[in-house]
Amino acid sequence: MPAYQHILVPTDFSTEAERALQTAAELARQYATDLHLLHVVAPQLYYAEMPPDVVLPPVEDLTAVMIRAAGKRLQQISGKLGDGLSVQQHVRQGPRAADAIVATATELRANLIVIGSHGHIGLAHALLGSTAERVIREAACDVLVIKRQNDT
Repeated sequence: MPAYQHILVPTDFSTEAERALQTAAELARQYATDLHLLHVVAPQLYYAEMPPDVVLPPVEDLTAVMIRAAGKRLQQISGKLGDGLSVQQHVRQGPRAADAIVATATELRANLIVIGSHGHIGLAHALLGSTAERVIREAACDVLVIKRQNDT
């Protein structure tokens, strides 16, 4: 296995992402490498027909709130990883998580992306797509996919 210098772990804060993070943290300790946590905030769309008594903040304000919340959550996760790891947090904005993940990996010169997979199949996969699959196709570095655990 090659020596990795920068490991990128995208997270949507799901159970699958948590499992990927634990694997990435073990690898980062093993290789004494930098660990980069990434959350991608997708633009929010408002429904055209809102009840008249609902007041929504401007889209820019809502996005800023989401970015701040994601940053705080990444800091909390970093704190739980323990000492001995160099952990950096990144929050990006974009309509497609896979594009933001690949761009961030390129920017950081990541050698490895460790990503969780929700394991959607069939119609769910066709409708939702697969972020992990797109990252595998588009990333210039190695990608380790941590598959969803079966509940059996």
